[in-house]
Amino acid sequence: MRLRLAAAAAVFLPVILAACVPQPETGPSGHPNPIIVRAFAVSNSVITLDPSFGFSLYRGAPGVPPRQRAAAVGRAAAFSLADAIATQLGSLGYDAIRSDTAGAEPGGRALVVTGVFSQLNEGHRRQNASVAVDVEIGYQTSAGATPTRLTAFHNSAGARAGGGVNAAAATLGRTIANYAADLARANSWPAAPR
Repeated sequence: MRLRLAAAAAVFLPVILAACVPQPETGPSGHPNPIIVRAFAVSNSVITLDPSFGFSLYRGAPGVPPRQRAAAVGRAAAFSLADAIATQLGSLGYDAIRSDTAGAEPGGRALVVTGVFSQLNEGHRRQNASVAVDVEIGYQTSAGATPTRLTAFHNSAGARAGGGVNAAAATLGRTIANYAADLARANSWPAAPR
């Protein structure tokens, strides 16, 4: 009987001890200190389309209208930029969330990365594509509060031969993420729990 009790105690002792260790408070969704990456705004007026694209493969049929094509190029570049920022921040150990609506949790805080495209050039036949953005990084202490600006800067990048605007946006996204990570470290921002 004693042997069975000793064996049961040996099995349950680690479970009981683990329950006694204080766990960090993470809030309702598990993101106590996220870095939120918002979609960068883009206007058709800053987009320069490649004149060699936009045709139709059907003889006599018009191609995609330039306004519609510009909007699609802008959405794709904005997605590539935000995705590259969030992915790079995640690889650097931060809790990065791509969202246009998320905010700081109650009792938590958040860094918010956002911005606007100031130039988006498709180049010519996927050569010399480039993007430029005005970036703003802010600090938010509650879900509904407007972020307080910590820094704002202008940055641009070009794509290697054949890369196109999405490649240029991804390159620029990694650069912005590294800058945001440096800012987070300087402000003692905690890394994501593993």
